[in-house]
Amino acid sequence: MGKAFKKGLLLCYRKYSLFNSLLNILRELSVEANGFDIREELSSFYLNIHSQIFRFPNKIRNQWESFFLRKANYILKRKIIEGSYDIIFVYNSEFLLPETCEEIKKNAKLVFFMGDSPFFTPVNPYYLRCLTYADLILSPDSFWINQLNTIGIKNIKYFIPGIDTSSYYLIDESNHSKKNENLDIIYTGASYVTSWGYKKALLMNQFAGLNFRIYGNKAWEKWFKFFPELKNHYTRSNYISTEKLNLLYNMSRLIPVDGNPGIINGFHLRMLEALGSGVLPLVEYRKDMEELIPESVGVKIPVIKDYSKARNIAVYYLKNETERRELVYALRNFILSNYSAQNNAERIKENLGKK
Repeated sequence: MGKAFKKGLLLCYRKYSLFNSLLNILRELSVEANGFDIREELSSFYLNIHSQIFRFPNKIRNQWESFFLRKANYILKRKIIEGSYDIIFVYNSEFLLPETCEEIKKNAKLVFFMGDSPFFTPVNPYYLRCLTYADLILSPDSFWINQLNTIGIKNIKYFIPGIDTSSYYLIDESNHSKKNENLDIIYTGASYVTSWGYKKALLMNQFAGLNFRIYGNKAWEKWFKFFPELKNHYTRSNYISTEKLNLLYNMSRLIPVDGNPGIINGFHLRMLEALGSGVLPLVEYRKDMEELIPESVGVKIPVIKDYSKARNIAVYYLKNETERRELVYALRNFILSNYSAQNNAERIKENLGKK
């Protein structure tokens, strides 16, 4: 099919593998497609302040937001005007102000992919308002669609971006470094000092005693008084590069994927990363998984509906290696085929009324 647009721009955090997934879709839509991470033109000092400013009193917060968001939007508008784009993809809101969205709409189609709920994102209080300017909103959570429909925003479609195969892919076993630890089960990710952290630890504790390791931040340590066995499975780690993460995944067999309490019907996209690396995800059940892979396909992602049964599910697949491998192969091929950049671009074109 022909390209629907001449020139497209993606606004997204470059460190996320989602950057590549969305940019590949944009390349299918546009003759020319570019990606831009505004964080690369803002100081880390400013970004760190902004990530915590919601904790400050209203007067200080309002003054800071006015300064920071206008600075960010000056950079964004300059980038957009210089590029003469006719379609703009935005991950979440990327610090956009409503007046910038209004300017974009004069010359380009505006498409948002919601990675987080617009009702629960403190870094940009104008996120929800920005969505009212969208030509199309892509949502990985059907519950968010219902919420937005309720307040009058209707141009929303359920959407899964697919696997970024440039970041998460199969590595020949002969290339694995002997310095790395071969694991049956691995979990990488931050914990929290709130009840969200307790929830994570409760699930991961189900795998205590197995060949299992957690790579995570210091916040995990708060919960060891309730789950002392987890301490032996924990390695403190900050940011892990995508290359290292892909290697760790390739050297494991199962990855637990917990449900983020801010995502109601949707699932964490780590599930797609796991399949890309050839490892079987054990996913906390969410309603939208039934739409991701219809029953007619004949294969199902192993789901956790009851934390107390998670260990038994893990042990079953560890004991049945052939079945585990075959299931990963079938699930991976289905996602790669059905949610390819080409297929996703066609879905977007159809919903934008483009041929």
